[in-house]
Amino acid sequence: MLRSAFAVALVAVSAVPPALSQETPPRPALAPSPEPPFLVRTWPKDRGTPVAVVGAHTITLGELVEHLDARHYPGFGKALDSMPGMRAYLQSDLIAPWVRQFADLDALRQTFVEPPIDEDKLKAAQSEALRQGFQGFLDTYVADLRQRGLPTDLSQRRVNSLLADWQLRHGLGCELQGLLDYLEPGDYTTPQLREFFLANARAFGGQVNIEHILVQHRDGGTGILLADAGIARANTRLADIKARLRPDGSNFADIARQFSDDTRTGREGGKLDGVHRFDDRLPAGLCRAAWSLRDGEVSDVVETQYGWHIVRRVDFSQQVFVLFTDAAIPDIKQVMRRAMQEERLFHAREQAKVSLRL
Repeated sequence: MLRSAFAVALVAVSAVPPALSQETPPRPALAPSPEPPFLVRTWPKDRGTPVAVVGAHTITLGELVEHLDARHYPGFGKALDSMPGMRAYLQSDLIAPWVRQFADLDALRQTFVEPPIDEDKLKAAQSEALRQGFQGFLDTYVADLRQRGLPTDLSQRRVNSLLADWQLRHGLGCELQGLLDYLEPGDYTTPQLREFFLANARAFGGQVNIEHILVQHRDGGTGILLADAGIARANTRLADIKARLRPDGSNFADIARQFSDDTRTGREGGKLDGVHRFDDRLPAGLCRAAWSLRDGEVSDVVETQYGWHIVRRVDFSQQVFVLFTDAAIPDIKQVMRRAMQEERLFHAREQAKVSLRL
């Protein structure tokens, strides 16, 4: 019954009711204060305020809301107009990822230079990314109900409600993943896979140990950019840290203990062990930096959704030795596709000079 209800829900996604589910409310912004620590955008006053610049295109808050309304949550704009409580979404931990994902979509389209995109095939790829994402969420949701001894037989109405809420939160991310899946479908030949494997052999079964220093230029709770005063303080701290670091990185751990905003790792000198090339525990930019360095080398400033990082690679170790065999080809194909998608995305960001304003 669960799977049949889910199938109907996907077909009817454009007709979901506008009332949001209250199962997992967004993380609220910090309590209001005379001088909020992060940028606050209010609706409808800031409808025309830029939230990102991608190439020659300035994306406004209104444009982002219109896209969410049209593609992921019909009625979202009207709800913002008529329901003050809904406006909390624009100051929650959802808004910064929305801005980043919407900017990435624009950057990929702007920098795509091959034949015109087949919009029908793209739509199918994005629908499949949404289906897989929601199915994964639903499986976890039902498993949690079962573990707590609660009924797991979900009605169609309940599935639709869960889907509506989930798609508002994660629909843009699925749309972005679907575009990457379309642009990089993973249909590689065996010689291409072998060439990729030989060029990246250390990434298969290898890991690096690193130290990092974090300077937050975003709010720790919501991920929203700090207000001007906070950005200025973060820039000053970053410059101070860079001035204190020795060229050979020999005092890196001491500086991390004293100055890193990642207090958990900072207590241990910024230590992050066992970082894989595509490590889902860490931002992609941090993994890219860690794997691009030589042992003992210190990176330039790396920006992620958490702030500015400086990374020192400590050493590399090979945990598992992988051979290029028929049995290994599916895993190698998966890694190659992820690597090619990541390269496309970071190249697009660089080419379009993406600048996030929220």
